[in-house]
Amino acid sequence: MNYLLDTDHWSYIQRKYPQVIARIENLPEDATLYMPVIAQAELLVGVELATDEARKAELLDLYQRVIEMATEILTVTPEVARYYARIFADLKRKGKPIPVNDIWIAAIALANECILVSGDEHFRLIDGLQVEDWTKPKIGEGENP
Repeated sequence: MNYLLDTDHWSYIQRKYPQVIARIENLPEDATLYMPVIAQAELLVGVELATDEARKAELLDLYQRVIEMATEILTVTPEVARYYARIFADLKRKGKPIPVNDIWIAAIALANECILVSGDEHFRLIDGLQVEDWTKPKIGEGENP
């Protein structure tokens, strides 16, 4: 399985969010975690916006740690651009716009045949995109019999 983690989930990893860490620790051995270049940029924006040097250094350290967890950073390619155009046009026709960065992230996931891991519900508006939210229990977990 190939997983492309959205910025929110990389941030959860930085904060050691228990459910997300547990999901990562229980992935099959052949699972891969990818980071879209857009998430990389969004994490770096957080570093740049830090108001004091100590916080900036802390965020930069956390950024370095999650970068090391990613098997690879997936970038924008001509194929990704084609997916982007299709997604953008489809959402516009539906009257359901979503943030531009998220369209790029979805396009990267589709072009690279990844399951997108995100808590943002608007990704579910994109046809053909598989989405998981690791902050929520898997279906069948945590339910009373």
